[in-house]
Amino acid sequence: MSEGKWKDWALAAGAGLAWACAFPPVTFLPAAWLAPALLLAATRAAPGRAFRLGLVAGIAHYFTTLAWVLYIPVAPGNIAGWLALSTYCSVYPAAWAALCWYLFPGNLEKPIGEALADLSFCKRLGWGASCALGWVALECLRGWVITGFPWNYLGASQLEFTRLAMLAQFTGVLGVSAVVAWGSVGGLLLVCRWRNEKKFEPSMLKELAGPAALLAVAVGLGSYALAQPLGAKRDELKIALIQPSIPQTVLWSGNPEDQHNRFAQLMDLSDIAVDKNPDLLVWPEAAVPPLSLLDPEVVALRLEKLNAALREKKIWRVWGADRRSEEGEPLNSSVLINPEGEVLANYSKQHLVMFGEYVPFGEELPFLKKLAPVSNFARGKGPVVFDMGRAKMSVIICFEDVVPHLARRAATPEVDFLLNLTNDGWFGKSHQQWQHARSAAWRANQ
Repeated sequence: MSEGKWKDWALAAGAGLAWACAFPPVTFLPAAWLAPALLLAATRAAPGRAFRLGLVAGIAHYFTTLAWVLYIPVAPGNIAGWLALSTYCSVYPAAWAALCWYLFPGNLEKPIGEALADLSFCKRLGWGASCALGWVALECLRGWVITGFPWNYLGASQLEFTRLAMLAQFTGVLGVSAVVAWGSVGGLLLVCRWRNEKKFEPSMLKELAGPAALLAVAVGLGSYALAQPLGAKRDELKIALIQPSIPQTVLWSGNPEDQHNRFAQLMDLSDIAVDKNPDLLVWPEAAVPPLSLLDPEVVALRLEKLNAALREKKIWRVWGADRRSEEGEPLNSSVLINPEGEVLANYSKQHLVMFGEYVPFGEELPFLKKLAPVSNFARGKGPVVFDMGRAKMSVIICFEDVVPHLARRAATPEVDFLLNLTNDGWFGKSHQQWQHARSAAWRANQ
């Protein structure tokens, strides 16, 4: 392979790594504004070659940003999941690069600066807008195909750019992605023309006219959203969140001592919380250990003591617990329990984690189910409103808080707040928890 071709592949990989810097652990917001431009510059070629270069960029990006999958303490399923998920996601930037250069109205045989100079301003503007729309369309597709994986959208990197981020109230985070993508492509057009002319002229700034106009509208709408008064305060709710810190391998350990210690820690923390007189006691995702491995007398004694305190202080509960469907399949669930100990509602996770809680096409090809690092769960139905009387909530579990349409459906007019039960301990001290937290914050923006 010639030196020039090696350089092309290296530039593509570099573009993918620069894109990764927009998200934790680096979290450099300007990197998102550079990423689409760098990706286009690194993949300038006929659509077929652009796809291959884009795939290299995608691999560099996703194999680093999704490396937290390797922290799941279940080998080799974690490795298989990381390879499969990262490779699958890499197809999307590859498709985007191929689409953009397929739509390019100029002569790809010429240097990019000359090819752009031959085009009218309207064609250059139209191409930039088409690239931005293509980016958003493919992000939307990634969030939908095979149940979807809407993780680390380009716009999600702009959380601290508050006036732009608040555009999500009107368009969702994909609207922010459109602003960033078009701004990046517009900047590429400006730089290419500048390099071609070998001098800067103020007239070149018109390459940014479309992106700048869109940014102005977006910031204006975001500023309007920020200026709106908050709703009138209706009541207060004191919530106690129980957060055990245990090794993830304990969750499926068959050792009765491990499960006893897990149960004891959960109960000890709950007793401490109850002393603070909360209105609601919340246990996290999959918090309840397998009771069959516990001493029934100890369980009965501890639960009776806790139930008596909850009943006396009129404390409600939302507990995360694994359940079984009517067909015997495992469900990742939560339950609402009133102070008298009655289960009033339950909700099971609808959006399962691809290559984590299920494997695509596992029903058609059962041997693929072995690739799931944890288990193959069944999907629940929802949304389900948990009604405490004083307040109503919708529960979403784990990664469901990064799925825009699912969270929107859960936030019905009668609901006062969304409650997310999650266990990011699966991924240790990796950057996953920070990526998750930033993605979840966009549901509040919406």
